[in-house]
Amino acid sequence: MRLCGLPPGSGLARRPFPEALLIRALILVPPSKFTKNVPRDLVYGCWCKGKRIAGIQFPPLTSVMVATIIRADGGQADFLDAAAEGLTVQDVTRRAADYSLVGMLTSTMTVNEDAEFLNALKAGNPGLKTVVFGSHPTFLPKHTLAKPGIDIAARGEFDYIVRDLARAMLKGDDSWQSIPGISFRRDGQVVDNPAYPLIQNLDGMPFADRKLLPKGVDYFNPIVKRVPFTTSYTTRGCPGLCVYCSSPRFYGRKIRYRSAANIFEELKEITGMGYREVFFRDEFFPVKKSRTMELCDMILSAGMDLTWICSARVGSVDRESMIAMKKAGCHMIRFGVESGSQAVLDKVKKGITLEETRETFRWIHEVGLDTHAHMMIGMPGETAETIEQSIRFAIEIDPTIVTFGITTPYAGTDIYDELAATHPEIGDASECDLSRLHTQGFFNQHFCDLDGPQLSDAVKRAYRKFYLRPSYMLRWLMRIKSADELRRVTLAGTKVFDFAIRGE
Repeated sequence: MRLCGLPPGSGLARRPFPEALLIRALILVPPSKFTKNVPRDLVYGCWCKGKRIAGIQFPPLTSVMVATIIRADGGQADFLDAAAEGLTVQDVTRRAADYSLVGMLTSTMTVNEDAEFLNALKAGNPGLKTVVFGSHPTFLPKHTLAKPGIDIAARGEFDYIVRDLARAMLKGDDSWQSIPGISFRRDGQVVDNPAYPLIQNLDGMPFADRKLLPKGVDYFNPIVKRVPFTTSYTTRGCPGLCVYCSSPRFYGRKIRYRSAANIFEELKEITGMGYREVFFRDEFFPVKKSRTMELCDMILSAGMDLTWICSARVGSVDRESMIAMKKAGCHMIRFGVESGSQAVLDKVKKGITLEETRETFRWIHEVGLDTHAHMMIGMPGETAETIEQSIRFAIEIDPTIVTFGITTPYAGTDIYDELAATHPEIGDASECDLSRLHTQGFFNQHFCDLDGPQLSDAVKRAYRKFYLRPSYMLRWLMRIKSADELRRVTLAGTKVFDFAIRGE
């Protein structure tokens, strides 16, 4: 494992901590009382769950990275995916008894039950400090810290913030309170420290230590062709102006890139560990064509036996890049199509046209790659007719799979800011938990023509019209090449069809 790169000018080098002063940190993925599969690998809020996404799971590499960085800095840190291991709060309380610091990735739709979970851990370990990170702590730190069980909110890019907390807590005093990028309570008041600088040198970060993942846990993902699979990030930042997304404010509007050589080194490590596929979780992986082509050349020159999936923005990847990516092992590209109405796309500042989407999908069908189209229902300006346009458009561009979800106004987005000005009650996340995420409306009636029940019905109708077409089902049956693929497709299809008929 490589050593952790430190922010420029920190003046700090890696060093072992005195054994007597060690602070043990536990980076934790908690279970949810609402569902078994909650992909907690995205930091800005758009997590999904349940039958609507076919029960998809992802290894939580974002959290593993935090533990990796603390270890690379010389500290003691463990990782526990309690959700994947099926552990209860009592199980985790026993395991957490010897830790000084527990860190957890949280979001708007999980912060309430996450706080309850952390409060239970603190009851079993009164000296325990807890830190949460992710979208909700970043954009609503005061609301986050109002929850019993949460001591510290790390705001924004949190990798080095949590490391610095673990390091500062060695002193046994309150010096951790000076760490940039955190919010905490002092004398009953919330203190917001200055922001932590964004990490400019992504190549200087360690590779996530995948040995920390639970042994024998199969993260189910039906769109993955080969198992075992893992995930990776190669960029941070997004220049988009989309009014529904908090990623640009979280990671900044300037894209920061890992080099092709750095990514290739990680891929060599991944294949050496026995992984056969990588799911790149970037916003739009191939946006820098020269890097994409260089990486593809490296993979091909090395004869690397690895397949992969990535995401791209419509207009960010051309036909030449698609051909190179396929030769280098890519079998699927995911796109945020969002809507089949140009008026809606313009209103939410998506910055793409329907014709550009048609052209992109025409290229990708010609090249022979699979596609995943993500679409949203209930966006600003949405009507019953624009929803029907979106369903027809999804059928027209013919992605391999499509997901429809109800637009949620997350903190850190323009939609949220506009609503909060006139509806401050939106800050109460109790109405936006995993029991209703993306399948029921949340304040949508204030910016579109449909209410919650109408939007819920529209999502199910969209799934029925797209997935229950005989031609679509026959095409899937004909493409199955192995017993393992048959098992995964059957499990996923059962969940999606059940959602289309009965809902979540």
